[in-house]
Order: sequence, then structure tokens, then C-alpha cells
Amino acid sequence: MIEQNTQKAWQQLTLSLGLKPKRDFDGFMVGGNSQLVAGLVGLPAAKERHFYFIWGEQGCGKSHLLQAQCQLVTQAQWQCIYLEAEQLMEFGPEVLDGMEHFDLVCIDDIDQLLGQSNWEEGFFHLYNKLFDADNSLVVSARSAPRQLEVKLPDLRSRLCSGEVYQVCGLSDEDKLELMVSGAHKRGFQLSLDVARYIVQRSPRDISSLQAVLDQLDTLSLSEQRLITLPFVKKALGW
Repeated sequence: MIEQNTQKAWQQLTLSLGLKPKRDFDGFMVGGNSQLVAGLVGLPAAKERHFYFIWGEQGCGKSHLLQAQCQLVTQAQWQCIYLEAEQLMEFGPEVLDGMEHFDLVCIDDIDQLLGQSNWEEGFFHLYNKLFDADNSLVVSARSAPRQLEVKLPDLRSRLCSGEVYQVCGLSDEDKLELMVSGAHKRGFQLSLDVARYIVQRSPRDISSLQAVLDQLDTLSLSEQRLITLPFVKKALGW
């Protein structure tokens, strides 16, 4: 039986995080990640449950993929929870108790929990319980599992046992396409010249580019203006 305090902690976590509606697979620029994306998209129809370990540099799209995965399986009537390690640490390892009852658990930045014995033990037990229950797990980190500092040998072997993928960065052309298509999905138009200017001036990781799109979306609605180069320069302080 799941303790009431644990349920309240889950509610606080899910309310504080929430899934961003634009972080779905339609909004993810696949680039060199076609095999990974195909596997994640096929998860709801898979006969067996899976463990995916995805890693890559900050801003490469890991969080986008985990949120997209949760939105996809929710549409397939799965029970899913998306968590960030930073928020988990505000509670304690006991917050993981009972999460094996979810069809899918997604934990972002799992490497932040490693190197701490209590968290490693908590996650190790969650891993085992999830797979005893035939449920799935997707985690992200900045480094491959073999490069992580893990104190618990059995946990290291578990982390290395999954389907491990590095999230590949996007080419400059892919980033331009991301900006133009992302703007279209948000309901506004972004010319190629304006998109190129943004890519050249903004931090060029996916998370930062997505944040710029969100900001422009909000500003264009509030000010009822088209997204022109002068508007972008003024709005973003460039």
C-alpha cells in the first residue's frame, strides 16, 4: 500500500513540473536520432516492457524526449510519471516507493542522484520492482552509464543493461528547420532569415532555441505583432 505522504509528494512533483504540450514527438527534430525515436514511439505497442538510458550534453533534447514519451503513452492509456532528479532530491529516496505501479517511469538527469548511497539504493530497488511488475523505465543523463560514478556495483550493471542511446546534436540546417516548424506549430510564422538570425545569436542548444520560440509566441500574442527581425531584436534585447 502506498503511503499517503508519498502520494502527496508525487502530487507536488507532478504539479510543479507538468508536461509541456509542445514537447511531443511531432515537435522533436529527429536528425541523427531516428533509431532512438522509433524505439520510443513503438514502446506502447511493444510486447515487452523496456529500459532506455539516453544521454547527451545539456540542451540536446533529452528532456523533450522524456516528456514526449510520457505524452505518447498517456494517450495509449498508460499510467506514467515524469520526474526531474533535482526536484526528487527535495524529498528523499522514499519518494520512489510505490512508483513500480506506474506503467512507465521517466526520470530526467538521473546522474544527479548517483554517487549518493541512499539514492542509489532507492533507485536500484525501484528498477527491480518495475521489471518484476513488467513495467518500463526511461532515464536521461549527461554521460553514458559506464562513465558515471556509481557506488553500487549492482546498480551500475543495471544501468548498462538497458538500451543505451546518445542523443545526437542537430546540424545548423536542422536547427533552422526546428525554428521554422516550431513557430508554425505554435501558430506564428518565422521567416528563414529571422530563424537564421536567432540561431546565430542564441545559445544553440535545443532547449535554448525552444525557449526562444516560447518567448516569441507569448510576446507576439500579447502585443499582436508579426515576428519580424526588428521585433525579435527588441523583444530579446539583441
